[in-house]
Amino acid sequence: MFTQWGAKAAPKIVVTVDGKNVKKFGWHTLALDSSYQSFLKQFLPELQSKLIEFGYDRDHVFFHISDEPGEEILEDYKKAREMVLPYIQGFHTIDALSDVGFCEKGLVDLFAPGTNCMEPFLERGMEGLWTYYCTGQWKEVSNRFMAMPSARTRILGVQLYLYKISGFLHWGFNFYNSQYSIKHINPYAVTDAGEAFPSGDAFLVYPGEGGVPEESIRLMLMQQVMQDVRAFELLESLVGREKVCEIIAEGTDEPITFKRYPKEKEWLLALRERVNAEIEKAIVKQ
Repeated sequence: MFTQWGAKAAPKIVVTVDGKNVKKFGWHTLALDSSYQSFLKQFLPELQSKLIEFGYDRDHVFFHISDEPGEEILEDYKKAREMVLPYIQGFHTIDALSDVGFCEKGLVDLFAPGTNCMEPFLERGMEGLWTYYCTGQWKEVSNRFMAMPSARTRILGVQLYLYKISGFLHWGFNFYNSQYSIKHINPYAVTDAGEAFPSGDAFLVYPGEGGVPEESIRLMLMQQVMQDVRAFELLESLVGREKVCEIIAEGTDEPITFKRYPKEKEWLLALRERVNAEIEKAIVKQ
């Protein structure tokens, strides 16, 4: 509901006035501007009513305050959050937030640290963590840039399961613009958002004919990531979590973390074969 890195301004919001689209709010609007606050006061309750009407309950709706706030703008973030809380009571707030200092402030319901910043949060034994990656997660950790081998993308499923990660934030699905959306780009010809991001970071699908998206290899890998998680969870329901973790650990020399993990595609494929075989064996026993 506010701009990135500190909630300094309102996001871009366009309204229709006399049949014409008018930019009502944006970077020119301070976050605590009374007109924006008045807008949220009217808009958010109506939005909630519609979400509930459409069948989305409070456990499946997440409101986002500001992306990656730092300790230096904590007060701005706090004021922005307090401004909207009265209008979203009962709903979760979640932010991509890698500064562990926010943990003690009570300002965030659900945390989504970058995959390269997970250790301090995990050491605190925090439950319900989400995680994400984008341009900043290029060293050591998993990601889905075009230049990366497929195994480095797919290992994410193992990590999500082992550390009981509740959700994964995706950036980006179909961002076909240059940085800051200054101009449109053709993703078939320009894969780096106009030399702004690593190739493949900004989109997982290509625009196909008739508005039907065309898959990328990276989207297929992300599907495999989630299928791996589901396979681990199914096996856990049959034989218990400890057994699943033992199967995952086979063939490794050290504990798997977000930064240290098997790099070979053969290990991942063999792991899934072991998991599938154990699922079949457990079902047959039933």
